[in-house]
Amino acid sequence: MPTKKTTAATHKKEDPCWKGYEQAGTKKKDGKTVPNCIKKD
Repeated sequence: MPTKKTTAATHKKEDPCWKGYEQAGTKKKDGKTVPNCIKKD
C-alpha cells in the first residue's frame, strides 16, 4: 500500500500558513498553485 506524504496544510484547510503568517493570495511554485504566506506586522 503506497503512503501519501502529508503536511500541516493538508490537515488544516482554513489557515494554510504558519503561525505569525497570513495568506495574501496564491502563487505558482514548481508548476503548482500554493498559498502566498507573508509575515504579519
